[in-house]
Amino acid sequence: MPKIALIVASERLDKLFPAVTLATTAAISGWEAELFFTFWGLLALKKGYEPSEVSLDYQAYQDLLKEALASGSMPGWRTVLHQGVATGRVKIYACSSSLGMFGMTADDLEEYVDSVAGAATFLGKAKDAEVTLFVS
Repeated sequence: MPKIALIVASERLDKLFPAVTLATTAAISGWEAELFFTFWGLLALKKGYEPSEVSLDYQAYQDLLKEALASGSMPGWRTVLHQGVATGRVKIYACSSSLGMFGMTADDLEEYVDSVAGAATFLGKAKDAEVTLFVS
């Protein structure tokens, strides 16, 4: 089975959407998808955390994105992620070093996080991926 590995290093909406859309599309297409949330990307996995901003490069489009989300014409990033997780082919890893950096524990993370892993563990999982992307 083909595999995509994504390293997610930003909690901004304009970074989360492409990452989860690619992972979910891959999973629906029969691929395995592994996402490693590290540095600020880890914040998106914190219980109750709701990212609401885009990167500075895309500030001009922030209101457009918020309108699309509010109107329901576009699903939220978590909705897209849950669709992928429901296939059983999306695995989500939280970076152990980033947890420590933010003073968090595994109990602070959303229930859909598969495990806490270090960079070496994730690289071992990603080494046989056909597609590897860094989203920051």
